[in-house]
Amino acid sequence: MAMISYKDCTPDELDYTIGKGGNLTITVNDKKIVLTFSDVPAENSDYMNVKILSEPKHIMASIVIDAYQKDKVDDPETEKMVKEKLANCINTAVKNRFGLI
Repeated sequence: MAMISYKDCTPDELDYTIGKGGNLTITVNDKKIVLTFSDVPAENSDYMNVKILSEPKHIMASIVIDAYQKDKVDDPETEKMVKEKLANCINTAVKNRFGLI
């Protein structure tokens, strides 16, 4: 069985802004995968979720539930926390998808 090559992404690598979304290109087995982040309303109306979609499609479709409180959009600490949640979600999803864990 071939080894899967993937380097965990870090929060600092994410091109993401609270309320605006963003993106990140990751590399799995020398294939580039573009991830897009979009902020969407959460079930709890005080919060926002962050959806993660991939191009090519079907590699990843994840969501960070209650990623941040709506009234904390301009808070740098909140943005840092959301980036950490996103990085963890991406790394876990890639490992699940490609059988690394």
